[in-house]
Amino acid sequence: MRKRTLLLSITVACVAAAAALGWVTIRRGFSARDNPSAIETLVATTARQLAVPSQYRQLRNPLSSSSDLHAGMEHFADHCASCHANDGSGDTLFGEGLYPKPPDMRQKETQNKSDGELYYTIENGIRRVAQVSPPLRDLGSGGWPIQAGLA
Repeated sequence: MRKRTLLLSITVACVAAAAALGWVTIRRGFSARDNPSAIETLVATTARQLAVPSQYRQLRNPLSSSSDLHAGMEHFADHCASCHANDGSGDTLFGEGLYPKPPDMRQKETQNKSDGELYYTIENGIRRVAQVSPPLRDLGSGGWPIQAGLA
């Protein structure tokens, strides 16, 4: 009987917390100008981490020549910098209007990702955000040259 009461109390508390969070969110409204809340950031980050298949996490970039790096940097400048900025800061006119905003790729959250995690994101994009899989046919070796430029 005590377990049932405890379980019911926890369930009621969770439902009340979810209702309060929903009410606050609705009252505040939705805007692309706002930064995501801590909870929204945690959920999105966790979902993005779970979206990368485990076999990609151990991949290492097979390219090492300066011409590959140069090709990746050129592709980034042509196809990615309009939102991510040439320096990777995400501080652009387009980037400011996106929700969520493009990450600052110079920060540890991006720099600590493995080669394979970055490659997977470049090749496949991220759902429900402006990050789409770019046209990589002109590189010949997929997203590896771009990943080399991010490292």
